[in-house]
Amino acid sequence: MARKRVGNKRERIIAAAAKLFGERDYHDTTTAKIAESAGVAAGTIYIYFRSKEELLVAVFEEFLGRHMDRLREGVEREKMPQDKLMRLLTLGLELMEDNPDSARIFLSQLRQSTKMITTVVKRSSRAYKDIIEDVLTECARQGLCRDVNVHAAASMLFGAFQSTVLDWVAHECSYSLTDMNGELTEFILHGICSSDREEESAAQ
Repeated sequence: MARKRVGNKRERIIAAAAKLFGERDYHDTTTAKIAESAGVAAGTIYIYFRSKEELLVAVFEEFLGRHMDRLREGVEREKMPQDKLMRLLTLGLELMEDNPDSARIFLSQLRQSTKMITTVVKRSSRAYKDIIEDVLTECARQGLCRDVNVHAAASMLFGAFQSTVLDWVAHECSYSLTDMNGELTEFILHGICSSDREEESAAQ
């Protein structure tokens, strides 16, 4: 029973931090306020997290990890590789559009926090890029794209995804992010299409 209570405290702290970071901004949120919102003593936070930055990382690992199964399941339901790529991008954009505060904090802090870069990118973002790599490998195997360096291409595609979300955030989330999916998918597929596919398209 004691272990269960400990786990609940950590979960409450992460949930409270996620809510407050979205409402107040990361820098304006104190650990004391997070502890108060979570219903724990101020010092309790440091039992689980060495710093507020480490707590921020935990917030996003929890956020992204919670949705990875949904992304994988959505991709696996599609049969064609290009449809899998479109589904992956659609679900990723929907995730950001449905959670604008999380998207805003994630993108701003990712560029300021070394721990966010080394931890979140290597773990949570790695999981997203793994799915991209699987799809690109399948595309190459079926001749739908060139035989590319899959690891490098996945990083480029993930960068394009991030930049699309960043531009949306910079414009105060004032337009539909998911409406960008068609353009993003077309750009990616056109950029990696094989010469055979280009010649076939030109002949039509």
